[in-house]
Amino acid sequence: MSAMGGSMNESAAVAALRTLSVFSADQAGAYREHFADVAGVLGSDVETKLSRFLSDWAHDGKPGLVILTGNAGTGKTAAAEAYCRAIGQQLPVEDALVELTPGHRVLKDLSGLPSTAARTVAMRDALCNLTDCQTLICANEGVLRDAFSEIQSETGNESLDTALRHGAHSNDGLTIVNVNRQRLTGESLWNALLDYVTRDEIWLGCEGCPFNLGGCPMRSNAEQLRRVDVRDQLRTLFRVASGEAVPTIRELLAILSWAIVGTASCDHVRKRNRDLGIEAFTAIDGYFSRVVGGGMSSAAAERSPLLTAIRRAGLGSVSDLQVDGWLRDANGAPEAVMKIAGFPEGGGPSGPKRSRLAGTRSPLDRVQTTQHEMTFYELGEMVSTDEDPTRVEDGLNALFRGDELTNTPAQSLWRQRIFFEAQADLGGPARASRRLLNYGHIHDLFDLAATAAGGGDTILELTEIVRGLNFLVTGFASADEGLIVSDTACLFARDPGSFRPASPSLVHAIIPVERLSIEVPDQGLVNELLDIDHIEVNLLVDNDWGSPEKVDTVSLIAD
Repeated sequence: MSAMGGSMNESAAVAALRTLSVFSADQAGAYREHFADVAGVLGSDVETKLSRFLSDWAHDGKPGLVILTGNAGTGKTAAAEAYCRAIGQQLPVEDALVELTPGHRVLKDLSGLPSTAARTVAMRDALCNLTDCQTLICANEGVLRDAFSEIQSETGNESLDTALRHGAHSNDGLTIVNVNRQRLTGESLWNALLDYVTRDEIWLGCEGCPFNLGGCPMRSNAEQLRRVDVRDQLRTLFRVASGEAVPTIRELLAILSWAIVGTASCDHVRKRNRDLGIEAFTAIDGYFSRVVGGGMSSAAAERSPLLTAIRRAGLGSVSDLQVDGWLRDANGAPEAVMKIAGFPEGGGPSGPKRSRLAGTRSPLDRVQTTQHEMTFYELGEMVSTDEDPTRVEDGLNALFRGDELTNTPAQSLWRQRIFFEAQADLGGPARASRRLLNYGHIHDLFDLAATAAGGGDTILELTEIVRGLNFLVTGFASADEGLIVSDTACLFARDPGSFRPASPSLVHAIIPVERLSIEVPDQGLVNELLDIDHIEVNLLVDNDWGSPEKVDTVSLIAD
Protein backbone atom coordinates (compact mmCIF):
# COMPACT_ATOMS: atom_id res chain seq x y z
CA MET A 1 0.00 0.00 0.00
CA SER A 2 1.32 3.47 -0.85
CA ALA A 3 2.35 5.91 1.83
CA MET A 4 -0.29 8.33 0.64
CA GLY A 5 -2.97 5.68 0.79
CA GLY A 6 -2.08 5.03 4.41
CA SER A 7 -1.58 1.74 6.25
CA MET A 8 -2.14 0.29 9.66
CA ASN A 9 1.07 2.05 10.71
CA GLU A 10 0.36 5.44 9.13
CA SER A 11 -2.91 7.34 8.95
CA ALA A 12 -3.75 8.25 5.36
CA ALA A 13 -4.93 11.68 6.54
CA VAL A 14 -1.58 12.38 8.21
CA ALA A 15 0.34 11.44 5.06
CA ALA A 16 -1.93 13.57 2.88
CA LEU A 17 -1.79 16.65 5.10
CA ARG A 18 1.94 16.36 5.55
CA THR A 19 2.21 16.60 1.76
CA LEU A 20 0.09 19.75 1.74
CA SER A 21 1.89 21.41 4.64
CA VAL A 22 5.14 21.93 2.73
CA PHE A 23 6.43 25.49 3.24
CA SER A 24 9.47 25.78 1.03
CA ALA A 25 10.57 27.09 -2.34
CA ASP A 26 9.55 23.68 -3.74
CA GLN A 27 5.79 23.52 -3.22
CA ALA A 28 5.33 20.65 -5.67
CA GLY A 29 3.28 18.63 -3.21
CA ALA A 30 0.64 21.33 -3.13
CA TYR A 31 0.23 21.96 -6.84
CA ARG A 32 -2.88 20.86 -8.67
CA GLU A 33 -0.96 18.49 -10.92
CA HIS A 34 0.13 16.46 -7.86
CA PHE A 35 -3.23 16.55 -6.10
CA ALA A 36 -4.73 13.26 -7.29
CA ASP A 37 -3.25 11.14 -4.49
CA VAL A 38 -4.24 13.70 -1.85
CA ALA A 39 -7.79 13.88 -3.21
CA GLY A 40 -7.99 10.09 -3.00
CA VAL A 41 -7.61 10.40 0.77
CA LEU A 42 -9.36 13.67 1.60
CA GLY A 43 -12.13 13.34 -0.98
CA SER A 44 -13.39 15.31 -3.95
CA ASP A 45 -12.86 19.03 -4.24
CA VAL A 46 -14.95 21.21 -1.98
CA GLU A 47 -17.88 22.50 -4.01
CA THR A 48 -17.90 26.26 -4.58
CA LYS A 49 -20.39 28.63 -6.15
CA LEU A 50 -18.09 28.89 -9.17
CA SER A 51 -17.94 25.13 -9.70
CA ARG A 52 -21.74 24.91 -9.38
CA PHE A 53 -22.19 27.74 -11.88
CA LEU A 54 -19.91 26.06 -14.43
CA SER A 55 -21.56 22.66 -13.94
CA ASP A 56 -25.01 24.18 -14.44
CA TRP A 57 -23.77 26.05 -17.52
CA ALA A 58 -22.38 22.83 -18.98
CA HIS A 59 -25.71 21.05 -18.47
CA ASP A 60 -27.65 24.02 -19.85
CA GLY A 61 -25.65 24.07 -23.07
CA LYS A 62 -26.13 27.79 -23.68
CA PRO A 63 -23.28 29.00 -25.93
CA GLY A 64 -20.84 31.65 -24.79
CA LEU A 65 -17.33 32.29 -23.53
CA VAL A 66 -16.44 32.15 -19.83
CA ILE A 67 -12.97 33.31 -18.80
CA LEU A 68 -11.60 32.65 -15.31
CA THR A 69 -8.77 34.97 -14.35
CA GLY A 70 -6.85 35.14 -11.08
CA ASN A 71 -3.67 34.28 -9.27
CA ALA A 72 -2.21 30.79 -9.14
CA GLY A 73 -3.87 28.60 -6.52
CA THR A 74 -7.22 30.42 -6.46
CA GLY A 75 -9.18 27.42 -7.78
CA LYS A 76 -9.41 28.07 -11.52
CA THR A 77 -8.26 24.58 -12.46
CA ALA A 78 -10.55 22.93 -9.91
CA ALA A 79 -13.49 24.87 -11.35
CA ALA A 80 -12.52 23.83 -14.88
CA GLU A 81 -12.41 20.20 -13.73
CA ALA A 82 -15.94 20.56 -12.36
CA TYR A 83 -17.08 21.81 -15.78
CA CYS A 84 -15.44 18.83 -17.49
CA ARG A 85 -17.00 16.34 -15.06
CA ALA A 86 -20.42 17.81 -15.75
CA ILE A 87 -20.12 16.73 -19.41
CA GLY A 88 -18.56 13.38 -18.53
CA GLN A 89 -15.01 14.31 -19.52
CA GLN A 90 -11.66 14.91 -17.85
CA LEU A 91 -9.67 18.12 -17.93
CA PRO A 92 -7.30 18.03 -20.93
CA VAL A 93 -3.65 17.41 -20.15
CA GLU A 94 -2.31 19.64 -22.91
CA ASP A 95 -2.46 23.43 -22.93
CA ALA A 96 -4.55 23.98 -26.04
CA LEU A 97 -8.10 24.88 -27.01
CA VAL A 98 -9.60 21.39 -26.89
CA GLU A 99 -13.10 20.36 -27.97
CA LEU A 100 -14.16 17.80 -25.37
CA THR A 101 -17.56 17.07 -26.87
CA PRO A 102 -19.45 18.81 -29.66
CA GLY A 103 -20.22 22.32 -28.44
CA HIS A 104 -17.94 22.21 -25.36
CA ARG A 105 -14.36 23.53 -25.53
CA VAL A 106 -11.77 24.12 -22.79
CA LEU A 107 -8.40 25.87 -22.63
CA LYS A 108 -7.06 25.10 -19.16
CA ASP A 109 -4.24 27.69 -19.20
CA LEU A 110 -3.90 30.44 -21.78
CA SER A 111 -0.36 31.19 -20.62
CA GLY A 112 0.59 27.58 -21.39
CA LEU A 113 0.40 28.26 -25.13
CA PRO A 114 3.90 28.63 -26.59
CA SER A 115 3.74 32.17 -27.97
CA THR A 116 1.84 35.43 -28.08
CA ALA A 117 0.69 34.55 -31.58
CA ALA A 118 -0.77 31.24 -30.40
CA ARG A 119 -2.59 32.92 -27.53
CA THR A 120 -3.95 35.55 -29.90
CA VAL A 121 -5.27 32.91 -32.30
CA ALA A 122 -6.96 31.01 -29.47
CA MET A 123 -8.61 34.13 -28.06
CA ARG A 124 -9.79 35.31 -31.47
CA ASP A 125 -11.26 31.85 -32.11
CA ALA A 126 -13.10 31.92 -28.78
CA LEU A 127 -14.54 35.40 -29.35
CA CYS A 128 -15.63 34.55 -32.90
CA ASN A 129 -17.65 31.54 -31.72
CA LEU A 130 -19.62 33.14 -28.88
CA THR A 131 -22.94 32.04 -30.35
CA ASP A 132 -21.86 28.64 -31.67
CA CYS A 133 -20.49 26.73 -28.67
CA GLN A 134 -19.39 26.88 -25.05
CA THR A 135 -15.77 27.85 -24.42
CA LEU A 136 -14.08 27.91 -21.01
CA ILE A 137 -10.66 29.55 -20.67
CA CYS A 138 -8.43 29.92 -17.60
CA ALA A 139 -5.96 32.79 -17.88
CA ASN A 140 -3.79 35.02 -15.74
CA GLU A 141 -4.58 38.72 -16.00
CA GLY A 142 -1.41 39.75 -17.83
CA VAL A 143 -1.58 37.29 -20.71
CA LEU A 144 -5.33 37.82 -21.00
CA ARG A 145 -4.95 41.57 -21.34
CA ASP A 146 -2.16 41.10 -23.88
CA ALA A 147 -4.34 38.77 -25.94
CA PHE A 148 -7.23 41.25 -25.98
CA SER A 149 -4.85 44.02 -26.99
CA GLU A 150 -3.32 41.95 -29.80
CA ILE A 151 -6.73 41.36 -31.38
CA GLN A 152 -7.78 44.94 -30.55
CA SER A 153 -10.88 43.81 -28.67
CA GLU A 154 -12.32 46.84 -26.89
CA THR A 155 -15.15 44.68 -25.56
CA GLY A 156 -12.66 42.25 -24.05
CA ASN A 157 -10.56 44.95 -22.40
CA GLU A 158 -13.60 46.78 -21.03
CA SER A 159 -15.10 43.56 -19.69
CA LEU A 160 -11.78 42.64 -18.06
CA ASP A 161 -11.47 46.04 -16.39
CA THR A 162 -15.01 45.79 -15.03
CA ALA A 163 -14.44 42.24 -13.79
CA LEU A 164 -11.25 43.26 -12.01
CA ARG A 165 -13.07 46.12 -10.26
CA HIS A 166 -16.32 44.37 -9.39
CA GLY A 167 -15.42 40.68 -9.45
CA ALA A 168 -17.34 39.61 -12.54
CA HIS A 169 -18.84 40.97 -15.75
CA SER A 170 -21.09 39.47 -18.40
CA ASN A 171 -22.09 41.01 -21.72
CA ASP A 172 -23.19 39.58 -25.08
CA GLY A 173 -22.08 36.03 -24.36
CA LEU A 174 -18.72 36.99 -22.80
CA THR A 175 -18.39 36.41 -19.04
CA ILE A 176 -15.18 37.18 -17.16
CA VAL A 177 -14.81 36.11 -13.53
CA ASN A 178 -12.04 37.53 -11.33
CA VAL A 179 -11.43 34.51 -9.11
CA ASN A 180 -9.21 36.64 -6.86
CA ARG A 181 -12.45 38.05 -5.44
CA GLN A 182 -13.45 34.62 -4.12
CA ARG A 183 -13.24 34.66 -0.33
CA LEU A 184 -12.53 31.36 1.36
CA THR A 185 -13.88 32.82 4.60
CA GLY A 186 -17.43 32.93 3.29
CA GLU A 187 -19.31 31.08 6.01
CA SER A 188 -20.45 27.97 4.10
CA LEU A 189 -17.21 27.58 2.12
CA TRP A 190 -15.12 28.12 5.26
CA ASN A 191 -16.81 25.29 7.14
CA ALA A 192 -16.59 23.02 4.10
CA LEU A 193 -12.84 23.62 3.84
CA LEU A 194 -12.34 22.92 7.55
CA ASP A 195 -14.40 19.74 7.25
CA TYR A 196 -12.23 18.70 4.32
CA VAL A 197 -9.17 18.30 6.56
CA THR A 198 -10.69 17.59 10.00
CA ARG A 199 -13.86 15.49 9.61
CA ASP A 200 -14.22 12.43 11.83
CA GLU A 201 -14.11 9.75 9.15
CA ILE A 202 -10.56 10.59 8.02
CA TRP A 203 -9.24 10.75 11.59
CA LEU A 204 -9.94 7.22 12.83
CA GLY A 205 -6.32 6.77 13.86
CA CYS A 206 -3.60 4.27 13.06
CA GLU A 207 -2.77 1.00 14.79
CA GLY A 208 -1.50 1.77 18.28
CA CYS A 209 -2.53 5.44 18.15
CA PRO A 210 -2.03 7.00 21.61
CA PHE A 211 -4.84 9.55 21.16
CA ASN A 212 -7.12 7.98 23.78
CA LEU A 213 -4.22 8.17 26.25
CA GLY A 214 -3.77 11.88 25.56
CA GLY A 215 -0.67 11.36 23.44
CA CYS A 216 -1.47 12.29 19.81
CA PRO A 217 -1.20 16.03 19.05
CA MET A 218 -2.41 15.58 15.46
CA ARG A 219 -5.76 14.03 16.35
CA SER A 220 -6.10 16.48 19.25
CA ASN A 221 -5.64 19.36 16.80
CA ALA A 222 -8.16 17.93 14.34
CA GLU A 223 -10.65 17.39 17.17
CA GLN A 224 -10.40 21.00 18.35
CA LEU A 225 -10.74 22.34 14.80
CA ARG A 226 -14.14 20.66 14.58
CA ARG A 227 -15.42 23.00 17.30
CA VAL A 228 -17.65 25.84 16.09
CA ASP A 229 -16.10 28.46 18.39
CA VAL A 230 -12.56 27.53 17.37
CA ARG A 231 -13.50 27.73 13.68
CA ASP A 232 -15.08 31.14 14.16
CA GLN A 233 -11.96 32.53 15.82
CA LEU A 234 -9.73 31.02 13.15
CA ARG A 235 -11.98 32.58 10.53
CA THR A 236 -11.44 35.97 12.15
CA LEU A 237 -7.67 35.60 11.73
CA PHE A 238 -8.01 34.63 8.07
CA ARG A 239 -10.48 37.45 7.40
CA VAL A 240 -8.00 39.94 8.82
CA ALA A 241 -5.21 38.45 6.71
CA SER A 242 -7.39 38.58 3.59
CA GLY A 243 -7.24 42.35 3.79
CA GLU A 244 -3.52 42.17 3.00
CA ALA A 245 -3.09 39.07 0.83
CA VAL A 246 -5.27 37.30 -1.74
CA PRO A 247 -6.13 34.02 -0.01
CA THR A 248 -5.72 30.97 -2.23
CA ILE A 249 -7.11 27.52 -1.58
CA ARG A 250 -3.60 26.13 -1.97
CA GLU A 251 -2.21 28.42 0.71
CA LEU A 252 -5.14 27.96 3.08
CA LEU A 253 -4.87 24.17 2.93
CA ALA A 254 -1.12 24.41 3.49
CA ILE A 255 -1.59 26.50 6.64
CA LEU A 256 -4.36 24.26 7.99
CA SER A 257 -2.30 21.16 7.28
CA TRP A 258 0.69 22.64 9.07
CA ALA A 259 -1.54 23.55 12.02
CA ILE A 260 -2.76 19.96 12.32
CA VAL A 261 0.26 17.77 11.55
CA GLY A 262 3.32 19.94 10.91
CA THR A 263 6.08 17.55 9.88
CA ALA A 264 5.08 14.74 12.27
CA SER A 265 4.24 11.17 11.32
CA CYS A 266 2.31 8.46 13.12
CA ASP A 267 5.50 6.47 13.62
CA HIS A 268 7.19 9.49 15.21
CA VAL A 269 4.25 10.03 17.56
CA ARG A 270 4.11 6.39 18.63
CA LYS A 271 7.86 6.18 19.27
CA ARG A 272 7.96 9.33 21.37
CA ASN A 273 4.99 8.15 23.40
CA ARG A 274 6.69 4.79 23.90
CA ASP A 275 9.86 6.48 25.15
CA LEU A 276 8.47 9.49 27.03
CA GLY A 277 4.85 8.68 27.80
CA ILE A 278 2.47 11.62 28.04
CA GLU A 279 5.43 14.00 28.25
CA ALA A 280 6.16 13.33 24.57
CA PHE A 281 4.29 16.34 23.15
CA THR A 282 3.33 19.77 24.45
CA ALA A 283 1.37 22.88 23.50
CA ILE A 284 4.06 23.90 21.02
CA ASP A 285 2.57 21.14 18.82
CA GLY A 286 -0.91 22.65 19.17
CA TYR A 287 -2.90 24.09 16.26
CA PHE A 288 -3.15 27.46 18.05
CA SER A 289 0.62 27.85 17.87
CA ARG A 290 1.18 26.32 14.45
CA VAL A 291 -1.54 28.33 12.70
CA VAL A 292 0.51 31.48 13.32
CA GLY A 293 3.71 29.80 12.15
CA GLY A 294 4.78 28.05 15.34
CA GLY A 295 7.50 25.48 14.75
CA MET A 296 8.35 27.04 11.40
CA SER A 297 11.41 29.07 10.55
CA SER A 298 10.90 32.76 9.82
CA ALA A 299 12.26 32.24 6.31
CA ALA A 300 9.65 29.55 5.62
CA ALA A 301 6.80 31.62 7.07
CA GLU A 302 7.73 34.61 4.93
CA ARG A 303 7.11 32.55 1.79
CA SER A 304 3.40 32.65 2.58
CA PRO A 305 1.86 36.15 2.27
CA LEU A 306 -1.29 34.88 3.98
CA LEU A 307 0.62 33.46 6.95
CA THR A 308 2.70 36.63 7.17
CA ALA A 309 -0.52 38.67 7.43
CA ILE A 310 -1.89 36.33 10.10
CA ARG A 311 1.28 36.70 12.16
CA ARG A 312 0.98 40.48 11.96
CA ALA A 313 -2.22 40.25 14.03
CA GLY A 314 0.02 39.60 17.03
CA LEU A 315 -1.87 36.69 18.56
CA GLY A 316 0.14 35.58 21.57
CA SER A 317 2.12 38.79 21.98
CA VAL A 318 -0.72 41.04 23.17
CA SER A 319 -1.04 41.04 26.95
CA ASP A 320 -4.29 41.03 28.92
CA LEU A 321 -4.36 41.37 32.69
CA GLN A 322 -7.16 38.87 33.26
CA VAL A 323 -5.92 36.28 30.75
CA ASP A 324 -2.37 36.41 32.06
CA GLY A 325 -3.69 36.29 35.61
CA TRP A 326 -5.53 33.04 34.88
CA LEU A 327 -2.23 31.46 33.85
CA ARG A 328 -0.58 32.40 37.13
CA ASP A 329 -3.58 31.28 39.19
CA ALA A 330 -6.47 29.37 37.58
CA ASN A 331 -8.27 28.86 40.89
CA GLY A 332 -11.69 30.43 40.56
CA ALA A 333 -11.33 30.90 36.80
CA PRO A 334 -14.24 29.94 34.49
CA GLU A 335 -14.66 26.22 33.93
CA ALA A 336 -13.47 26.34 30.30
CA VAL A 337 -10.31 28.16 31.37
CA MET A 338 -9.60 25.65 34.14
CA LYS A 339 -9.94 22.82 31.64
CA ILE A 340 -7.50 24.51 29.25
CA ALA A 341 -5.06 24.99 32.12
CA GLY A 342 -5.15 21.30 33.04
CA PHE A 343 -6.70 21.95 36.45
CA PRO A 344 -6.59 18.65 38.39
CA GLU A 345 -9.93 17.21 39.42
CA GLY A 346 -10.52 17.86 43.10
CA GLY A 347 -7.06 19.30 43.51
CA GLY A 348 -6.41 22.99 44.03
CA PRO A 349 -3.52 24.19 46.19
CA SER A 350 -5.04 22.59 49.29
CA GLY A 351 -5.68 19.23 47.64
CA PRO A 352 -3.61 16.05 47.97
CA LYS A 353 -0.09 15.88 46.58
CA ARG A 354 -0.25 15.30 42.84
CA SER A 355 2.04 14.93 39.85
CA ARG A 356 2.85 17.87 37.61
CA LEU A 357 0.62 16.35 34.86
CA ALA A 358 -2.27 15.35 37.11
CA GLY A 359 -4.89 17.32 35.20
CA THR A 360 -3.60 16.83 31.66
CA ARG A 361 -6.06 15.82 28.97
CA SER A 362 -4.04 16.23 25.78
CA PRO A 363 -0.70 17.62 24.56
CA LEU A 364 -2.43 20.99 24.18
CA ASP A 365 -2.44 21.70 27.94
CA ARG A 366 1.23 20.85 28.60
CA VAL A 367 4.31 23.06 28.46
CA GLN A 368 7.98 22.23 28.50
CA THR A 369 10.27 23.56 31.22
CA THR A 370 13.71 22.62 32.49
CA GLN A 371 11.82 21.06 35.42
CA HIS A 372 10.20 18.62 32.94
CA GLU A 373 6.82 18.90 31.24
CA MET A 374 3.84 20.14 33.24
CA THR A 375 0.37 21.55 32.73
CA PHE A 376 -0.27 25.27 32.40
CA TYR A 377 -1.87 25.10 35.84
CA GLU A 378 1.20 23.53 37.45
CA LEU A 379 3.47 26.09 35.76
CA GLY A 380 1.40 28.90 37.24
CA GLU A 381 1.50 27.26 40.66
CA MET A 382 5.27 26.79 40.48
CA VAL A 383 5.90 30.40 39.53
CA SER A 384 3.45 31.82 42.08
CA THR A 385 3.86 29.63 45.17
CA ASP A 386 7.03 27.52 44.97
CA GLU A 387 9.65 28.31 47.63
CA ASP A 388 12.55 26.91 45.60
CA PRO A 389 14.18 29.88 43.77
CA THR A 390 15.64 27.59 41.10
CA ARG A 391 12.23 26.17 40.24
CA VAL A 392 10.73 29.65 40.21
CA GLU A 393 13.46 30.90 37.87
CA ASP A 394 12.99 27.91 35.57
CA GLY A 395 9.26 28.57 35.53
CA LEU A 396 9.74 32.24 34.68
CA ASN A 397 12.10 31.30 31.85
CA ALA A 398 9.48 28.93 30.42
CA LEU A 399 6.80 31.55 30.89
CA PHE A 400 8.54 34.46 29.20
CA ARG A 401 11.32 32.95 27.05
CA GLY A 402 10.19 29.45 26.16
CA ASP A 403 12.24 26.32 25.83
CA GLU A 404 15.65 26.34 24.16
CA LEU A 405 14.39 24.52 21.05
CA THR A 406 11.44 26.70 20.00
CA ASN A 407 11.85 29.86 22.09
CA THR A 408 8.06 30.09 22.26
CA PRO A 409 7.00 31.49 25.66
CA ALA A 410 4.36 29.50 27.52
CA GLN A 411 2.55 32.80 28.07
CA SER A 412 2.12 33.21 24.29
CA LEU A 413 0.81 29.66 23.94
CA TRP A 414 -1.66 30.32 26.75
CA ARG A 415 -3.00 33.51 25.17
CA GLN A 416 -3.35 31.79 21.82
CA ARG A 417 -5.36 28.90 23.20
CA ILE A 418 -7.56 31.18 25.29
CA PHE A 419 -8.35 33.21 22.15
CA PHE A 420 -9.61 30.11 20.37
CA GLU A 421 -11.22 28.05 23.10
CA ALA A 422 -12.36 30.49 25.80
CA GLN A 423 -13.55 33.53 23.84
CA ALA A 424 -16.96 33.27 25.55
CA ASP A 425 -15.28 33.92 28.91
CA LEU A 426 -13.66 37.06 27.47
CA GLY A 427 -17.02 38.56 26.53
CA GLY A 428 -17.49 37.01 23.10
CA PRO A 429 -15.57 36.97 19.80
CA ALA A 430 -15.45 40.75 19.36
CA ARG A 431 -14.06 41.41 22.84
CA ALA A 432 -11.63 38.51 22.56
CA SER A 433 -10.22 40.02 19.36
CA ARG A 434 -10.06 43.48 20.91
CA ARG A 435 -8.20 42.12 23.93
CA LEU A 436 -5.78 39.67 22.31
CA LEU A 437 -5.06 40.97 18.79
CA ASN A 438 -3.22 44.03 17.54
CA TYR A 439 -6.40 45.18 15.80
CA GLY A 440 -9.01 46.45 18.20
CA HIS A 441 -11.92 47.24 15.88
CA ILE A 442 -11.97 44.48 13.31
CA HIS A 443 -15.42 43.22 14.32
CA ASP A 444 -16.78 46.77 14.11
CA LEU A 445 -15.53 46.88 10.55
CA PHE A 446 -16.93 43.42 9.78
CA ASP A 447 -20.31 44.67 11.00
CA LEU A 448 -19.98 47.82 8.90
CA ALA A 449 -19.26 45.79 5.77
CA ALA A 450 -22.25 43.54 6.46
CA THR A 451 -24.51 46.56 6.96
CA ALA A 452 -23.27 48.20 3.77
CA ALA A 453 -23.72 44.97 1.81
CA GLY A 454 -27.31 44.75 3.01
CA GLY A 455 -28.06 48.36 2.08
CA GLY A 456 -28.42 49.48 5.69
CA ASP A 457 -27.86 52.93 7.20
CA THR A 458 -24.14 53.62 7.75
CA ILE A 459 -24.20 57.37 8.48
CA LEU A 460 -22.88 56.99 12.04
CA GLU A 461 -19.99 54.78 10.94
CA LEU A 462 -19.30 57.11 8.00
CA THR A 463 -19.02 60.09 10.34
CA GLU A 464 -16.65 58.15 12.58
CA ILE A 465 -14.43 57.26 9.62
CA VAL A 466 -14.31 60.90 8.50
CA ARG A 467 -13.34 61.95 12.03
CA GLY A 468 -10.51 59.42 12.00
CA LEU A 469 -9.22 60.43 8.57
CA ASN A 470 -9.32 64.10 9.52
CA PHE A 471 -7.34 63.36 12.67
CA LEU A 472 -4.63 61.64 10.65
CA VAL A 473 -4.36 64.68 8.36
CA THR A 474 -4.85 67.60 10.73
CA GLY A 475 -4.72 66.31 14.30
CA PHE A 476 -8.38 67.35 14.87
CA ALA A 477 -10.98 64.57 15.12
CA SER A 478 -13.95 66.52 13.79
CA ALA A 479 -16.32 65.82 10.91
CA ASP A 480 -18.27 69.09 11.20
CA GLU A 481 -16.87 70.59 8.00
CA GLY A 482 -16.63 67.29 6.14
CA LEU A 483 -13.67 65.28 4.90
CA ILE A 484 -10.49 67.35 4.68
CA VAL A 485 -8.38 66.37 1.68
CA SER A 486 -4.86 67.68 2.09
CA ASP A 487 -2.49 68.45 -0.72
CA THR A 488 -0.46 65.28 -1.13
CA ALA A 489 2.89 66.92 -0.42
CA CYS A 490 1.59 68.33 2.87
CA LEU A 491 0.91 64.90 4.34
CA PHE A 492 4.62 64.56 5.03
CA ALA A 493 4.34 67.38 7.57
CA ARG A 494 1.90 65.41 9.72
CA ASP A 495 3.13 62.76 12.15
CA PRO A 496 0.05 60.64 13.07
CA GLY A 497 1.81 59.33 16.16
CA SER A 498 2.45 62.75 17.66
CA PHE A 499 -1.16 63.39 18.80
CA ARG A 500 -0.81 67.11 18.33
CA PRO A 501 -2.64 69.56 16.06
CA ALA A 502 -0.79 70.07 12.78
CA SER A 503 -3.01 71.68 10.17
CA PRO A 504 -1.87 71.05 6.60
CA SER A 505 -0.39 74.08 4.90
CA LEU A 506 -2.48 73.44 1.80
CA VAL A 507 -6.00 71.99 1.70
CA HIS A 508 -6.90 70.42 -1.62
CA ALA A 509 -10.63 70.12 -0.87
CA ILE A 510 -13.24 69.82 1.85
CA ILE A 511 -15.97 67.30 1.01
CA PRO A 512 -19.24 67.53 2.96
CA VAL A 513 -20.27 64.32 4.67
CA GLU A 514 -23.54 64.45 2.72
CA ARG A 515 -21.62 63.73 -0.47
CA LEU A 516 -19.88 60.68 0.97
CA SER A 517 -21.14 57.11 1.11
CA ILE A 518 -19.90 53.63 1.98
CA GLU A 519 -20.30 50.55 -0.17
CA VAL A 520 -18.75 47.11 -0.50
CA PRO A 521 -16.74 46.37 -3.66
CA ASP A 522 -18.37 43.01 -4.40
CA GLN A 523 -21.79 43.72 -5.84
CA GLY A 524 -24.08 42.31 -8.49
CA LEU A 525 -23.06 39.32 -10.60
CA VAL A 526 -20.02 38.36 -8.53
CA ASN A 527 -22.28 37.40 -5.62
CA GLU A 528 -23.97 34.84 -7.86
CA LEU A 529 -20.76 33.34 -9.24
CA LEU A 530 -18.30 33.39 -6.32
CA ASP A 531 -18.30 32.72 -2.60
CA ILE A 532 -18.05 36.23 -1.16
CA ASP A 533 -17.21 37.45 2.31
CA HIS A 534 -17.56 41.21 2.72
CA ILE A 535 -14.38 42.20 4.55
CA GLU A 536 -13.65 45.63 3.08
CA VAL A 537 -15.55 48.79 2.25
CA ASN A 538 -15.05 51.64 -0.18
CA LEU A 539 -15.52 55.30 0.73
CA LEU A 540 -17.19 57.07 -2.19
CA VAL A 541 -17.83 60.71 -3.05
CA ASP A 542 -20.52 61.93 -5.44
CA ASN A 543 -19.20 64.18 -8.17
CA ASP A 544 -21.04 67.23 -9.41
CA TRP A 545 -23.29 65.04 -11.59
CA GLY A 546 -24.35 62.75 -8.76
CA SER A 547 -22.38 59.67 -9.81
CA PRO A 548 -20.03 58.14 -7.24
CA GLU A 549 -16.27 58.02 -7.49
CA LYS A 550 -14.10 55.96 -5.20
CA VAL A 551 -11.76 58.19 -3.21
CA ASP A 552 -10.33 55.69 -0.77
CA THR A 553 -10.53 52.11 0.39
CA VAL A 554 -10.87 51.44 4.09
CA SER A 555 -9.38 48.03 4.79
CA LEU A 556 -10.93 45.95 7.54
CA ILE A 557 -7.52 45.47 9.13
CA ALA A 558 -7.36 49.18 9.92
CA ASP A 559 -7.53 49.94 13.62
